[in-house]
Amino acid sequence: MLGVGMHTTIETLFKKGYNKTQIANILGIDRKTVRTVLQKLEKCSVIERKQSVSILDPHKEYINIQVSKELTAKRIFQDLCDGYNYTGSYDTVKRYVAKIREKPSKAYMVLTSLPGEEAQVDFGYIGTIKVNNRHKKAWIFVMVLSYSRYMYVQIVFDQSVKTFIECHKNGFKYFGGVPETVKIDNLKAGVLENDFYEPVIQKNYAAFAAHYGFWAQPCRVRTPTDKGKVESNVDYVKNNCFKGREFKNYGEAKKFLSRWLDTIANVRKHGTTHKVPLEIFQTVEKEKLTSLPNEEYIMSKSKTCIVNTNCHITYCGNYYSVPYAYIGQEVNVIEINNLIKIFYKEKEIALHTICSDKKGTFITNNEHYPHSKNITSSEILSRQRNEMTEIGRNALKFFDEFIKVSNNKKYDYRSITGILSLRNKYSSEVIDKACARAYNYGVFTYRVIKKICEKGIIDLPLYDNQTYINQNTTEVTRNISEYNKLVGLGELRDE
Repeated sequence: MLGVGMHTTIETLFKKGYNKTQIANILGIDRKTVRTVLQKLEKCSVIERKQSVSILDPHKEYINIQVSKELTAKRIFQDLCDGYNYTGSYDTVKRYVAKIREKPSKAYMVLTSLPGEEAQVDFGYIGTIKVNNRHKKAWIFVMVLSYSRYMYVQIVFDQSVKTFIECHKNGFKYFGGVPETVKIDNLKAGVLENDFYEPVIQKNYAAFAAHYGFWAQPCRVRTPTDKGKVESNVDYVKNNCFKGREFKNYGEAKKFLSRWLDTIANVRKHGTTHKVPLEIFQTVEKEKLTSLPNEEYIMSKSKTCIVNTNCHITYCGNYYSVPYAYIGQEVNVIEINNLIKIFYKEKEIALHTICSDKKGTFITNNEHYPHSKNITSSEILSRQRNEMTEIGRNALKFFDEFIKVSNNKKYDYRSITGILSLRNKYSSEVIDKACARAYNYGVFTYRVIKKICEKGIIDLPLYDNQTYINQNTTEVTRNISEYNKLVGLGELRDE
C-alpha cells in the first residue's frame, strides 16, 4: 500500500504534465497503480485535470470575433498568418471554426459542365463604399466559368439592366471569349417573370445575348443549387476580399479587388476541384470559348410612348408607325444599333431604321394600317369608277373627264368620295343629272355637284353658248345709233 508521500509525488508529477506511463516509470510502480491514485485524488477534488495545450490558444479570442463577423476559416487562416505569425496548419483552424459554428450539411446534386459550356453570374451586397466623399451602397458582380472556376468580379452601385450588361461585357473581355450558356438569377435586370417553363428574358438583355451569341438561362425560383458555383464564389469574394476591410474610396477598393483577383482568388487551389482555376482556364477552357463579336454592342435608349390614332408614335422629333391594333396603347421604344424596336408587353410589334437627319418625318410601314386604309391609288380609282357607273351614264362621263382634267396633278380621290357620299341624301338619278349639268359647263368639283343637288336645278334647260340679246325688231326696240344721238344732247330732265 502506498503512503501519503507517494500519493503527493504522483499528484505533483501529474500537474507538471507527465502522463501515467511516465510517472510509473519514474517511480518504478505499475501504471494501473498510478491511474488508481489519480482517480481517487480526482474524486476528492484534490487535483485539477491537465489542461490540453493548443497552438490556437493565443488566438482563440481573435478567431471567435472573426467567426462572429461570418468570415470563413480560409480568410481567418490567411489573416492569422499575415498579422499574427501563425505557424500552424489551415486544417487546425478549419476544425476549430467548424466546432464553433456546428452548421448541418446540406444535400445537393452535383452539376457538371464541359469546358466553355457555362458561366454563372450573380450579385452580392458588400456594404457601402465612399464615392465622391459620399457613401453609396455597393454590390459585387461575379461571373464564374463553371468548368475551371475562373472568375471575374466587379464593384457596382446598382443592379440596372445597363449595369448588368456592362458587367457581362467586361467579364467576356476578361476571359477573352464567350461561353455557350450564362445562368442568371431571377433578378429584374435579366428576368421579368419567374416562370420555370417559359421565362421572359428582359428585352435589352435578350438582344445583348443574341449579339454575343450565348443562351441566357434563368435559374429556377428558390433553387440555389442551379447556380451553386457562383453563389459559393459570391460568398467567397464577400468574405475573403471585402468583409472586415475598410477602404478610403472606390478607387482603393477597385485596385485591391483587381490585385486580390489575380494574386489570390484565381491562383488558389480550389476547394472542390483541388486545382488552380487560372491553370485550368489557360490550358483547357479558354480555347473552348466563342470569339468576341467584331462589333461592339451599343447599349440602347428606351422610352415609353402612346400610339396615336394615325398609327404612329412620336420619338425624337419623328413619327414611326405601329400596327393599328395598338392605337391608344402604351408601348416601350428601344433604340439600339441604329434601329427602333417597339414593344407591347415584352412583345416586339414594330421595327424601323432610325431617321436622324430630319425632323417631322413619318417613317411608315403600310402594313401597319387596316386593310381598308392600306390600298393603292389605282385600287381606289378603279373602285370609285365602278361606283360612279352604278349611279349613271352621266356620272361615269363626269368621272372620266374629271380624271383627264386631273392628269397634270395628283389624283384627288376625296372629290369623288364626296360625290359618292351624296347618295346618303339624294337618289342616283338626281346625282347623275347634277353630273350632266356640271359636265355641260365644264366644272368638275364636288362643291358644284352638291350645290346643284341642294338647289334642285337639275331640270333647268341647258344652254350651250347661247346669247340673251334679242335679234328681232319690235315696237319697243330702237337702233343703237339713236342712243348715241341722245347721249350727244347732254343731260335729259323731266320738266
